[in-house]
Amino acid sequence: MLRAPLLSTLRRRTALAVALLASVCALSDAASAQYAEGGARSLAMGRTGVASGGLTWGQANPATWATAERGLGLEASQAYGLGELRLAGASASLPLALGTLAATGRTYGTDGYSETRLMLGLGRTLPLSSTRRLSVGVALGYDALSIDEFGSRGTVALSLGMQGEVVPGLRAGLALKNALGLADDAEADLTRPLGAVPSVAAGLEYAPSDRSRLALDVVQDMDGALAVRAGLEAQIVDALALRGGVGTAPVTYSAGVGIAAGPVRADLGVELHQALGLTPAVSLQTQF
Repeated sequence: MLRAPLLSTLRRRTALAVALLASVCALSDAASAQYAEGGARSLAMGRTGVASGGLTWGQANPATWATAERGLGLEASQAYGLGELRLAGASASLPLALGTLAATGRTYGTDGYSETRLMLGLGRTLPLSSTRRLSVGVALGYDALSIDEFGSRGTVALSLGMQGEVVPGLRAGLALKNALGLADDAEADLTRPLGAVPSVAAGLEYAPSDRSRLALDVVQDMDGALAVRAGLEAQIVDALALRGGVGTAPVTYSAGVGIAAGPVRADLGVELHQALGLTPAVSLQTQF
């Protein structure tokens, strides 16, 4: 098993120039910002998505799968433009009689330090009344951490979530990510992947029309400060959407576009950290 002092040192090395560029930033904030996953649309909207329904990506809330169509998605990002902080992932959703079955996978890092996550999930819609529905979701998977010359370690990952419409046009969501980590002791906390830190998030999404939406998320992870994130999306024409967002802990500003052509949608996003620089992201999604 990996020894805690060695892993603590190697994690700091994973940040590389990140720590040098921002010695004024807390390490926990810098680490949480490295994982630009969940699609470029979410990144462009300030990393919101806890209350967003119908997405193939389930990173923000597995309950989103309950209303997702059959689809496939690919994503890639590179935190602060550093190759050592590169992330690539894929996702798929398939509606079935018992609910929507989903699968996701992603890799993070490069040679020397790498993390791999594989997840299976299920989203289902439950009736609350004749007109109201509650979406629930669960994701179960495996996190693997590998460091050259020091070995590897794996942990089980579990995330839970729910979403529902409060009033017409307003959705609310709640998600608990990496729930099993809440029972870890101090030593286990040092030896798990940085992307496996437990967190709880609540979100709202308001759609005043079918061409615009506003999102607000509040996220608290076990190792960092409370983060508030906000994003907006405007559908200029059927084929083009413009997006923007802001966030705290760490302070970020983001923007992006979405381009649709039939069942295929390409999303581009970029996030600016106040001290560390730019994180670009691209994702491609198709429904069939």
